Amino acid sequence: MHKKKYNKLIYLLLIILLFTLPIFFKSSHYFLLLACIIGIYIIVVSGLDILVGYSGQVSLGHAAFYAIGAYASVILNVRLGINVWFSIILGGVIAVIMAVCIAIPSVKLVHHFLAMLTIAFGEVINAIIVNWRGVTGGHTGFMNIPPPKIGSLIFDNNFSYFYIVYIFVIIFLISKQRIIHSRTGRALKAIRESEIAADGLGINLRRYKVLAFSISAFYAGFAGGLYAYLVNFISPQTFTLDQSIIFLTMVLFGGSGSFMGPIIGSIVVTLIIEYLQIISYYQTLVYGLFLLIIVMYFPSGIISLFSTEKNILLRRMLKR
Repeated sequence: MHKKKYNKLIYLLLIILLFTLPIFFKSSHYFLLLACIIGIYIIVVSGLDILVGYSGQVSLGHAAFYAIGAYASVILNVRLGINVWFSIILGGVIAVIMAVCIAIPSVKLVHHFLAMLTIAFGEVINAIIVNWRGVTGGHTGFMNIPPPKIGSLIFDNNFSYFYIVYIFVIIFLISKQRIIHSRTGRALKAIRESEIAADGLGINLRRYKVLAFSISAFYAGFAGGLYAYLVNFISPQTFTLDQSIIFLTMVLFGGSGSFMGPIIGSIVVTLIIEYLQIISYYQTLVYGLFLLIIVMYFPSGIISLFSTEKNILLRRMLKR
């Protein structure tokens, strides 16, 4: 009980630090923009972790749900006049509907077969965005997306938008923890460990696999809406297969099936990609070598540094 209270105090202090930090960087447009993007990625990757880390399914087309949320929310708001916050939620719901359409027929697919299907789905969505010019704007995309607002308060700068993003980050992370520690979470873990054993225990494999896909898609779709109103511009180039691979890399890099893994993965991989732009010619080579080292020496992700017996000294140092 004492340990739980201690952990809650630590989380509270971290939240206070998080919401105080932007005050010291208020004049840094670049830092606040990067922090907002990292927050949005944390939402996407935490949802993807429910699918990959807890239910054992693979998705290499998650940028499609990200795109659906972004485009749907902007179209609903700009062209149909629906409230911006309600349109972001609806964008997530539309992503869920599309996820269900994909998940139901693919529920028996595993590993590379499922990966191939999700890649195909991502490419189809990207092709629709490019060719449906009258609705999506095609290659040109949507420009000058109006900033969101609550009453007279307009979130037209990265400083104010930072708080919006991280309020939702906290909400989605708490929701994830509640899902994982619920009956649904236990069922997903059972499916991940052994589908045959889970089926023998009476767990409805189809239902929980579709549910994992749906939850993951809502996280991505909602985050896509947040992204659209952050940068005030969206185009098909943002939602390619490369982006899907980056999302999956963040999950695996940080450590799948954990609370902190997706958070660490989102922060570190985003910073690596950002700062490797300095050496643009060798960016892909360095990024590939870095991932190779991680896969070889940390197959369970960076989070394993804090859980293996080999690193007991590191844990003690951090506690001090």
